Amino acid sequence: MKYSIIVPFLNEEENVSALNDEIIKAVTSKEAGDRIFEIIYVDDGSSDNTFKNLSLLSNQKNIPTTIIKHRRNIAQSVAILSGKEKANYNNLIFLDGDLQNDPQDIPKLIRKFEEGYDMVVGWRKTRRDPFFSKTLPSVIANFLIRVFTNSKIHDHGCALKVLKKDIFDEIIEWGADFHRLLAARAADMGFKIFEVPVNHRSRKHGKSKYGFSRIVKVMMDIIYLGFLKNKRKSLYYFGMFGFGSIFCSLIIFLVMIYWKYFVSGSFIRTPLPVLAVFFFLTGINFILIGIIAQILIIKNNKKKSETEQSEIETTRIQ
Repeated sequence: MKYSIIVPFLNEEENVSALNDEIIKAVTSKEAGDRIFEIIYVDDGSSDNTFKNLSLLSNQKNIPTTIIKHRRNIAQSVAILSGKEKANYNNLIFLDGDLQNDPQDIPKLIRKFEEGYDMVVGWRKTRRDPFFSKTLPSVIANFLIRVFTNSKIHDHGCALKVLKKDIFDEIIEWGADFHRLLAARAADMGFKIFEVPVNHRSRKHGKSKYGFSRIVKVMMDIIYLGFLKNKRKSLYYFGMFGFGSIFCSLIIFLVMIYWKYFVSGSFIRTPLPVLAVFFFLTGINFILIGIIAQILIIKNNKKKSETEQSEIETTRIQ
């Protein structure tokens, strides 16, 4: 079996060398067996010395290593896709560049993956993060994902994953940070996914890029996911909300009529007229959005998200 290891970086200059050493140790260990690996590092427009330190790497023990640099910070999802485009093998391994994922878990995930799964994801059962700033937002985000998708995975935020490259051929539409819902999207599409408990380590260097804002982004991703699941009938997807809102407006209007003629009361001083108009106009807007979305999908049905080649530099370590 052959694997491409993809690691995105953003301002992780102090972690580059240590993470590289740990990855080399993991993929050359007895547990890794005779499997073949390559490493692809993606610097997503770091403003520190991350790319410089990546370029100084050596002693790769015959593990082909490629470095990709985005001229500006785009998004982690785009960094992952950049690595995927350069990958020579059909099996991919993802992990973060902050040293919180333990590369020694890679052989364990690979063994489960080779049992016939399409994706194996890490589960950080014991988190080594500050509770209120990272763990709590992650718990809330994972709960929301499980409620609104078919995924039963406990930890969608764990970057450590092993998956088939073919999954990306099925999942072609991407948001700016859609890597968070990769496993959920794969589960919705019927891929076989397994979750393996992994070691999680506290961050020693650098600053976390996540916090409570993750919850808002996850909610936006869930809405986006719902749209993608219905991309071939987007008019019906938005129309469902539109006519539901109009129906609410009709109910409020009937309540107003009942209030006026059967209760002999005035509804002018109540919020009912405003609510009726609000729900009616909201419904019309949803229907119009559905029509516009359908037109855009027809025009761009096979268009994939991609990064401009002028913003990517690639270096190979000999």
